[in-house]
Amino acid sequence: MEEGAPVIEVIAASFLIGLSGAASPGPMTASVLGLGARRPGPFVAGLIAGHGIPEAAMVAAIALGVRDIPYINLVAISGSVVLVAFGIMQFLRADNAAAASEETRMPFAIGVVCTLGNPYWWVWWLTFGVGFLALHPSFIAFYVGHIGADIAWLGLLAVAVSRGANIIGPHYKRVVQASGLAMVLFGLYFAVTIFLA
Repeated sequence: MEEGAPVIEVIAASFLIGLSGAASPGPMTASVLGLGARRPGPFVAGLIAGHGIPEAAMVAAIALGVRDIPYINLVAISGSVVLVAFGIMQFLRADNAAAASEETRMPFAIGVVCTLGNPYWWVWWLTFGVGFLALHPSFIAFYVGHIGADIAWLGLLAVAVSRGANIIGPHYKRVVQASGLAMVLFGLYFAVTIFLA
């Protein structure tokens, strides 16, 4: 892709790059697998909103010339701690339908925590994201393609989980517990990564 590429090319490149990241295992995927079967549409919409706002803020910061985020480790470690807490709650309340319903009402918060608590998100944006946008400063086009990849992947995943609810049904508690455990492990792994950086 040449410098100053057409908007459609930036959107396409951003979508494909974003899709490769969205499809990799992570806390967002774990949350959809654990909680997305009950109300897939609203849950994924809230999750994407919670994920998309920090991403929009990051694109805006890069557009304004910000290259270093103050207290980035503190923000990331705080997010990791909250991610662990979410995972523990999800694991412990897996057999409580009411609690599961309550959790599906706060997907926005889960999206924010899964994003800010992931140090790889910070590293990706402050390295590749900055570099790509320096070469192709089509900020809105990049964001549209990037968030579009998240919507496509998480939406398809939620639909698949929802459609398979009858198959998963008898094992739903274990699926939710496994998802909660995965979120805890991601949070702990992220925290250790930050401390060792």
